Amino acid sequence: MSRANPHAPLQALALSAVLVGCLPAVLAAAVADPLPLAGAWFGLTVAGYLCAAGGAMVAAFSFVAGDAQRPGWLCLAGSWLVLVPARLVGGPVWSGLVDLPQRASLALAAASVGSGLLAVAGFVILTGAWRDSGLDQSSRRSRVVLRLLALAAAAALAGPDLVGRLPAALHGDAGALGDVITDLLDGALLVVAAPVLRAALALGGGLAAWPWAFLTAGLVAWLGYDAMAALGDLVGLAPRAVRLWEETFRALAAVGTFSAGVGQRWMMTELRRR
Repeated sequence: MSRANPHAPLQALALSAVLVGCLPAVLAAAVADPLPLAGAWFGLTVAGYLCAAGGAMVAAFSFVAGDAQRPGWLCLAGSWLVLVPARLVGGPVWSGLVDLPQRASLALAAASVGSGLLAVAGFVILTGAWRDSGLDQSSRRSRVVLRLLALAAAAALAGPDLVGRLPAALHGDAGALGDVITDLLDGALLVVAAPVLRAALALGGGLAAWPWAFLTAGLVAWLGYDAMAALGDLVGLAPRAVRLWEETFRALAAVGTFSAGVGQRWMMTELRRR
C-alpha cells in the first residue's frame, strides 16, 4: 500500500495526532474530581514529553554519523528530555483546578529556557541543512516576507502572555522570567521554520513537506499554549477551561514533534526504496 500511496501512513499519523490532542478533553470528561484530573494530566504531560523526544531520536538515528541533520534532531530530542526531570520534581499542576500551593517553579523555569534554546539550535541546524540540500528554490524576498508574517503570527499568539508576565519578570519572579524568555524563543522558532515549510510545500506536496508540516504545527500549538492564559482572561473563560486548552495545546505540541520524527524516518525509507 505504501508504494501505491506513500502519503497514506503519514496521513494516518496526522489523524492520530489530532486524536491525541483530544485526550485532555477526554480525561476532563471522565474525571470530575480536580485532584485526580491534575494527576492524569501530569501523567499525560510526562508521556508526551518522552514521546516527542523519542520521535526526534528516531529521526536523528535515521541519519548516519556526520550527517548535517542528525545533530539538529538530537537537539530537538534534548529540548523535550530536559523538561522531564523538572516536571517530575514539580509534580502535578494545580492551577485552574484547585487552590493548592504549587512547588517552586525555578527548576521548571530553567528547564523551559534550556528547552527553548535547544529547540532553537535544532531548528537552525535543520534549516541550514535544508538550504544546503539545494531543495529550497524560494527567493530571499519570499523568505523575508514569510518570516515577517510568522513574526506577526507569533506576536499575536505569544505577545499577550509576554506583556502580561513581563512586569513580574522585571521584579525578579523566576517563573515569570522563564515564561517571558520561552515566549520569545517559541516565536523565534516559528520565524525560523515558516520559510522552510513553505519551500517544502512548494515541492508539489512531496514527502519532504510532512516533517516540516508536523514541526510547524507543533510550534503553533506551543504558541497557542503560551497564549491561553492571557486570551482566556480576555474572553472570560473559566480557569478550568483555560487549563484544558493549555493541556490540549501541550499535547498537540508534543505529538507534533513525535510525528515529525516518525514522518522523517518514513520519508527516508520511502526515498531509499525508489
